Amino acid sequence: MANETATLAAYVSDLKFADIPLPVIERAKALTLDFLGSAIRARRDAESTPALLKMLETLALDGKGGATVFGDSRTWTPAVAALLNGALGHSLDFDDTHADSSLHPSAPVVPAAFAVGEMVGASGRDVLTAIVAGYEVCCRLGNALDPTSHYARGFHPTATAGTYGAAAAAAKLFGLSKEQIIAAFGVSGSQAAGSLQFLVNGAWNKRYQVGAAAMHGVIA
Repeated sequence: MANETATLAAYVSDLKFADIPLPVIERAKALTLDFLGSAIRARRDAESTPALLKMLETLALDGKGGATVFGDSRTWTPAVAALLNGALGHSLDFDDTHADSSLHPSAPVVPAAFAVGEMVGASGRDVLTAIVAGYEVCCRLGNALDPTSHYARGFHPTATAGTYGAAAAAAKLFGLSKEQIIAAFGVSGSQAAGSLQFLVNGAWNKRYQVGAAAMHGVIA
């Protein structure tokens, strides 16, 4: 091993807004807005949204908090907001795609960044920096997993690699140290999951497990 976890953790810990090239910032803004539009539309139109909301109500996970769900008039607890935003943003399948890693990085990363950003009162620059960090971790891990091989084993890379990207974004906004981020990545590894069953029968686990990746990143 070449200390890959420590290398990624150091990158997340050390990244500063001033270090990010302007084209990358502009691209991050555009992808974030694109994701928000997808989530807002899905809040009203995705066929799985009522069932998702009913599940949260039944399990008493629908308590009021300080985190926003895009397109919703009420607020939620941060982890649940990340779950909902991630699931909503991926529900219509119009969220961004990173072709090389064959995943949709905004769906796990942006909801985690917004949920924690609201918790800590982060600036827009801080949230963008966290999103860039989350994208970098998510896509690099997706590349390292080798999408063809990962798919062949039945895994959904947006959900698996996405958990780490969400954790990176959340960790950046929480101001974690390199050592703490390494620990967060370890917790991510115990939670990362995602099945390709939806390719067989169209199951809603595709959108749910991406929202779960966002939530698990925040928890990690």
